[in-house]
Amino acid sequence: MAVVELDGVTKKFGDVVAVDAVNLAVNDGEFMVFVGPSGCGKSTTLRMVAGLEDTTAGSIRIGARDVTALQPKDRNVAMVFQNYALYAHKSVYQNLGFGLQVRGTPKSEIDAQVRKAAAMLGIDDLLDRKPKQLSGGQKQRVALGRALVRDPDVFLLDEPLSNLDAKMRVRMREEIAKLHAATGSSMIYVTHDQIEAMTLGDRIAVMRDGRVQQVGPPLEIYDMPANVFVASFIGSPEMNLIEGELRQSGKAIKFTCDGFSTAVPAGIKAPKAGSRAVIVGIRPEHLSYAKTARAGFAAEVELVEQMGAQTLLLCTAGSAQLRALVERDDKVRSGARIRLQAAAANVHIFDPETSKSLLPGQRAGGAN
Repeated sequence: MAVVELDGVTKKFGDVVAVDAVNLAVNDGEFMVFVGPSGCGKSTTLRMVAGLEDTTAGSIRIGARDVTALQPKDRNVAMVFQNYALYAHKSVYQNLGFGLQVRGTPKSEIDAQVRKAAAMLGIDDLLDRKPKQLSGGQKQRVALGRALVRDPDVFLLDEPLSNLDAKMRVRMREEIAKLHAATGSSMIYVTHDQIEAMTLGDRIAVMRDGRVQQVGPPLEIYDMPANVFVASFIGSPEMNLIEGELRQSGKAIKFTCDGFSTAVPAGIKAPKAGSRAVIVGIRPEHLSYAKTARAGFAAEVELVEQMGAQTLLLCTAGSAQLRALVERDDKVRSGARIRLQAAAANVHIFDPETSKSLLPGQRAGGAN
């Protein structure tokens, strides 16, 4: 186990800046997830920690050592890849023990480590099989076991579940979470799947265009997104974002756009001159049926998606298009006129020029 520190880490490919001055610390024993869309720099950042990519600028420390210029073999990290990278001609036992064999580890110790890892991952009955005889989930367990037997300071996992079907992804998420709990090891995990990020990470680093947008615990990022990008990327269904204006309405301040208005959280300052352009964000699950005929706002249902325990409504309210995730409703139909409401405390306000949150006390969460 070890702390991992990135100080101004930058990677350029020619004139293209893939990773832009990232500053980040992964705590000892922490499960850190890098999440973001394809091309945001998350895998490149991980590969620089592993030593598979050179840094253009900045430094990387693992524990007490500056590893920026060290070869991968000298960093004491173990990496699990998307494509498993197993040796097709070797058995599961041989795949698990190969790294230790290369190090010159005694056979008795290799055997003990391999069998311990296999038992922990539930693959001890597969040790004599070849990779072609394994399912995708079994191959991923072998890849995890190969990393585990090395007893690294840090586990690095690069989209390890992307080749699995949906059901197996859920099971393997559970296996990786159990592995982290059992070993207490520092782990850095890369994914484009925000559900994986939310369910696995002690903290999440949301990345875009090579820069860290926000760092924090999953629910903090969900509840207090630092900017429009984080708000839209984290959450499924994604947050409703509506352009409009803040206006003084009696003693209250309201957000309005054509045919739609809502109260805003306490602490939002009144516009200096009549109105102020803003972007409002409301998560679909924070919209509900209005309790009275005068509460909330009118909306027309365009599409109904039954999701079992919940119903997703695609609605229009004036010029705004909204998704509302309500409790199961078997009766609602397309074309229905309904009234929706959102509690002011669940409304997010963003500056349209900077895209940053305008909520009082909102933390940037480590954005750099």
